[in-house]
Amino acid sequence: MAETETREASSVAASRSLVWHGALMALLGLLSGFTTIVAKAPTAALSAHTIGLVQAALLFGLAGAWPALRASPRTLGLIKYSLLVGLYANWVGAQLAGFWSARAMFVVTGARMPEGASPWMEVVVGALLNVSALVMVSCAIILWVSRGGSKG
Repeated sequence: MAETETREASSVAASRSLVWHGALMALLGLLSGFTTIVAKAPTAALSAHTIGLVQAALLFGLAGAWPALRASPRTLGLIKYSLLVGLYANWVGAQLAGFWSARAMFVVTGARMPEGASPWMEVVVGALLNVSALVMVSCAIILWVSRGGSKG
């Protein structure tokens, strides 16, 4: 009984944390909409705006679904922190790409972006956007722990 209560309390705390991060990501995404005025590459800054808002929706959705995940505390921690690191890295990378006009990672819109980013800026943006692959890791783990039929 005590283990079940501890697990439920932990699940509620994790859900609350994801809601908090969802609200922060939504705020960052909304504020990113204003950066298009000062960005060297307004299209990339607008991408950061959209990315922030979509990622906020993902965090809110996962906060609601979190109690349904049945995994060890260690696995849930891996999901949560790889998700958060990947999402914030993605937003920061897109925002910096807009400010610096780092276009190497923007395959579709990069040709229309002005030049301006030095090589180290391209490396920083590239690293941040590649770290966002952690989100795929989180989603794969969520699929793994959610497999199988319902019990009851």
